[in-house]
Amino acid sequence: MPRARTASAVAVLALAAGLGACTAEPPPPPAAEGPAAPAPPDPRPSAAPLLRDVLGAMNEAGTAESTFQGRLGLVGELDGEGSVDYRQPEPEVSFTGTTQPAPGYPAEPVEVVLADGVGHLKSPLLMPEPDKPWIVVPEDGPEFTAQLFGPALRQLTDTVDPRSTFGGIEDVTKIAASQPAEVDGRPATRYDLAVLTAPAAEAATDPRQKEQFRRAADEGTPELNYQLWVGQDGLPLRFSTVQDVDQTGQVSLTTTYDDWGSEVAIEPPPPERIGEFRDLPPLAAPPR
Repeated sequence: MPRARTASAVAVLALAAGLGACTAEPPPPPAAEGPAAPAPPDPRPSAAPLLRDVLGAMNEAGTAESTFQGRLGLVGELDGEGSVDYRQPEPEVSFTGTTQPAPGYPAEPVEVVLADGVGHLKSPLLMPEPDKPWIVVPEDGPEFTAQLFGPALRQLTDTVDPRSTFGGIEDVTKIAASQPAEVDGRPATRYDLAVLTAPAAEAATDPRQKEQFRRAADEGTPELNYQLWVGQDGLPLRFSTVQDVDQTGQVSLTTTYDDWGSEVAIEPPPPERIGEFRDLPPLAAPPR
């Protein structure tokens, strides 16, 4: 075959191939991806049976003596002891100890009474009137004392009362770990507990608790962690938490319990000893 004809034939074949490619059915689109696989089930055991037993034992015992140690946000380092009365929905607390606003500053005495749903605070840092050393701390509201001290006192209440933390969300709390332990020589089991924040926000009935878990979930914190030491009688011996709290800052408190069922009487300070918070005092210069 002459060279020109051969070239023409090749060109025709190439053109035919090209036309065939243009007229052929396009390849089918890739198959659409199916729904995402569900998350694997959480293998950790539920804390619900444990928590229901512990909270029930607390309600039955009714009262306890306790010590507090840790940091309460803006209030500073906290160290002291007191009594707790659980015989009502909101615990009543009487606390005496010291607070240190920042390292290098002297520790100052502080007293707290939570009774009849009202918080009272006594500290020389408040520069009170000589004969009226106590101030009332509203739980909520626009008052400066409520904004400054309210979250700290609420967190103190939650820390001394595991019922405030776990009540209503037992079914969405997991046991991350457990091990034998001792608390001041008393045999105990330490439980590391994980509250699943997104389910807890749905399950919680307390609005403040619901908001706490919702905010944590929205900020990408899937769990909030707590440590609970339980004695052989099923009662708490120690409870520990570390949280970031609005207006208060980081709260890391450990409460140790003793003398469950002891005689406890918590009274608010007399009205004539209650003054008004006038201004936020400046911190004294730390010692050199």
